[in-house]
Amino acid sequence: MPEPRAAPGPSDGVGLVARLLRLSLVYRRECLEVFALQVVLLGLGVFGLGLSGVAVDVIRAALEPGTPAPRWPLGLAPRADLQPTALLFGIGGAVLVMALLRAWLSYSYQVLIGRLVHLKVVPELRTRVFDKLQRLSFRFFDENATGSIINRVTGDVQSLRSFVDGVLLQGAIMLISLTLYLVYMLRTNVALTLACLGLAPVLWLVTTRFSRRIRPAYAESRRLSDRLILALTEGIRGMLVIKVFGREADELARFRDRNHDLGRQQRDIFRRVSRYSPTINFISQLNVATLLIYGGHLVARSVLSLGELIVFAGLLQQFSAQVSSMSVVVNTLQQSLTGARRVFEVLDAPLEVANAPHAMTRPRLQGSIRFESVGFRYASGEDALSELDFEIRPGECVAILGATGSGKSTLLGLIPRFFDASAGRVLVDGIDVRDLELDGLRKNVGLVFQESLLFRTSVAENIAFGDASASRERIERAARVAGADAFVRTLPNGYEQVLEESGANLSGGQRQRLAIARAILTDPPILLLDDPTTAVDAKTEGEVLEAIDGAREGRTTIIVANRMATLRRADRILVLRDGRLVEQGSHEELMLHRGLYFRTAALQAPDAESLKLLAAPRESA
Repeated sequence: MPEPRAAPGPSDGVGLVARLLRLSLVYRRECLEVFALQVVLLGLGVFGLGLSGVAVDVIRAALEPGTPAPRWPLGLAPRADLQPTALLFGIGGAVLVMALLRAWLSYSYQVLIGRLVHLKVVPELRTRVFDKLQRLSFRFFDENATGSIINRVTGDVQSLRSFVDGVLLQGAIMLISLTLYLVYMLRTNVALTLACLGLAPVLWLVTTRFSRRIRPAYAESRRLSDRLILALTEGIRGMLVIKVFGREADELARFRDRNHDLGRQQRDIFRRVSRYSPTINFISQLNVATLLIYGGHLVARSVLSLGELIVFAGLLQQFSAQVSSMSVVVNTLQQSLTGARRVFEVLDAPLEVANAPHAMTRPRLQGSIRFESVGFRYASGEDALSELDFEIRPGECVAILGATGSGKSTLLGLIPRFFDASAGRVLVDGIDVRDLELDGLRKNVGLVFQESLLFRTSVAENIAFGDASASRERIERAARVAGADAFVRTLPNGYEQVLEESGANLSGGQRQRLAIARAILTDPPILLLDDPTTAVDAKTEGEVLEAIDGAREGRTTIIVANRMATLRRADRILVLRDGRLVEQGSHEELMLHRGLYFRTAALQAPDAESLKLLAAPRESA
């Protein structure tokens, strides 16, 4: 499987985190609302815990006169003449009110979190990635596996969602919580706080080491996930071939192996996380042991009240729980960084084909095309086209012949700027295509592929794909020109018939005629056909050729073809070999030339008599 091509962007963890933070700033209002709610929740929790400690001291003072007086939170001491029973009822009522308030705020907090991460972050980021994919050149898709691209739009975007939810928000909440707990504990007793938190540097070292070791494991997990998705997509698309050759068991074994590899990698990650979390918990529990020994000593000396010790124990437990949750945050961070790197590779991929700063707009082109010393080179350094020089007049029909790999499809792709020439210029109406506004240029070009993709929607919507506002009259006129109207009307629902995936409920010729109708709906002055009859039988070829004859009328037409029946229809034929133009002329001229074109015709003629017919002028053919 081709590995994803690295794109410019941050590769180190610090750079990725900084970029993720900048991305999160787009939602800063929602994040601030979440933080504010969490601060209030934490404050209510700590205050409620403090009141519980006061209640213990009130009870103890009532049972054992002479014990230290309760220390009220924030200095909110009641009147001295209140009875213990009244104090306990008041404390209980306050705790109940705060519990109800916390429940309502917790609900609001969950709603805000869900709205932020599931309704804003994920949909918007996924849309950004898909938008960028649509603007990338075909080179990107040639160099990246389909499974990897799909995984980036789905799984990796979810990883970035987890950064906002599981790292940014949870991390900030954890810091706020730790700060609040630490301030309260220091206010209670500085010496006890320092003693209980003496192992904090050990926690930091363990976490740093875990983070460094787990990151490569997550990167490998994403790579193995790409391989699994690729096996799945290939298996679904190639199900017919798999069944024809009886390879179900082999494909199942391939899928099982890749699934096993991913599972083994996930188990390795799980083992590492499983070792890390108990280690953090064990260190945290050592703090509790310190509290029991030293804190009990302070209570015995009346330095602390029993209620304060209970509150301190509760705070230390909450503190330890937050420190333990650091493992979850760190684990989520590593997953997020791995996914972020892959998403940013897409977002940072260079737009090899883009509008020039002062691109010209031409609503309607005339259709003249000229190649001036045009060359094209792949990223690997291999030349696909070299020194192409020719001109096509408006309304002329030109066919291109060449062996596989001779550069025919690449030549077509240079006209609507699917690629840009590595050398020379491609001119339309005397203007370099790189100086024309890209969308406007492509709206002037109709294109039909070897296997045209039809969408799972109605026939009418498929034909009107290039102009969703097209009237039914325009749709039917395009279908008539392409020779599709007759068979469409025989369908159960006519133009409203919903096609199956890829038009599977139509024949090859019917699909091609719909594709031609789609290409000419917008009445483009230039029509490009990339070997539209290569995969059809003789009868269907005749139907498609009739559709082409109707579609090319009044347009500059370029047809990539290898069959004589198609080539002979052209006004002129260009013959390519190894990316170079070696012959050009009409069918009759090339047959007399006895070069590569003639040899191709001879291969298609079953006998000498047929070859003579092929060489005859088109009028008598």
